[in-house]
Amino acid sequence: MLNLLRMELRKIFRDKGLYITLAVFLGILVIAVVSLKLVTDPQLTQKAVSAGFELDASDLQDGQEFISSTKYEFLGNLLFSGGLMVSFAAVLSSLMCCQDFSTGFAKNIFSFYPRRMDYLLSKLAAVSIVTGFFMLVLTLLSLGLLWAFGFSNPLGDPVQLLFMLLTGWAALTALIGQNLLFCMMTRSVWISILLSLVCGFGTVPGLLQLFLGAWDLSVGKLFPSYLAMTAPYVTGSESFSLSSSLLLSLLGNESPELNPLFSVFVSFVWILIYLLLASRVLNKKDIC
Repeated sequence: MLNLLRMELRKIFRDKGLYITLAVFLGILVIAVVSLKLVTDPQLTQKAVSAGFELDASDLQDGQEFISSTKYEFLGNLLFSGGLMVSFAAVLSSLMCCQDFSTGFAKNIFSFYPRRMDYLLSKLAAVSIVTGFFMLVLTLLSLGLLWAFGFSNPLGDPVQLLFMLLTGWAALTALIGQNLLFCMMTRSVWISILLSLVCGFGTVPGLLQLFLGAWDLSVGKLFPSYLAMTAPYVTGSESFSLSSSLLLSLLGNESPELNPLFSVFVSFVWILIYLLLASRVLNKKDIC
């Protein structure tokens, strides 16, 4: 399995597309930070309006809310509750896995490494490592840009920040396992991406919460998509402000009461379930 993992990581980090994606994310970050600077600095706001920019009351209110928040909260909304890392993991895992079958490369792999579980574990580990790499890079870039543009927001509790990244990464790894299962079932990049995004944005726990909420049953915390988007809450930040309508629809009117160990445990259980199901599907279907 280690040879497969090294091969996957070498293939990913030699692909120019990875660094193009990182550059796009950096561009999005720069635009977001510049926009925040425009609505939080009165002089820049006045100059922007004079130059023809349209800034309404909601933009200025968002700026004031950001001033009173921490950098930890900004990162939580950016990485998790807004769905950025969920989307990245869904697309990357679908491309990495489904293309092996569409190009016929899977047949070559299984001729040298016949154990299907080793193949799935290497894919899961490779995508999880790359996702963790992007999380760390985006975290450092965000902190650097906020410092460069003169924002004096406090960082927040660094221990909470580390726990948020850990629990969020665990939940994303579970979603990557789910995406591998979709790839094994459909062998289609686009269908797999679509299913991964629909499920990754919390459609299943959202619907279950809608129907079971009448009986005061909370089942959202048993699903990795919920855990990924509520990762900032897991650390105990009761004042965390939400910017994602997706997350608001999952939570309803209640704040989640989550424990980091419970979140990681649930994610680990789902990883095992998805790997076993994907292995079963892969063993029963033709390779190509």
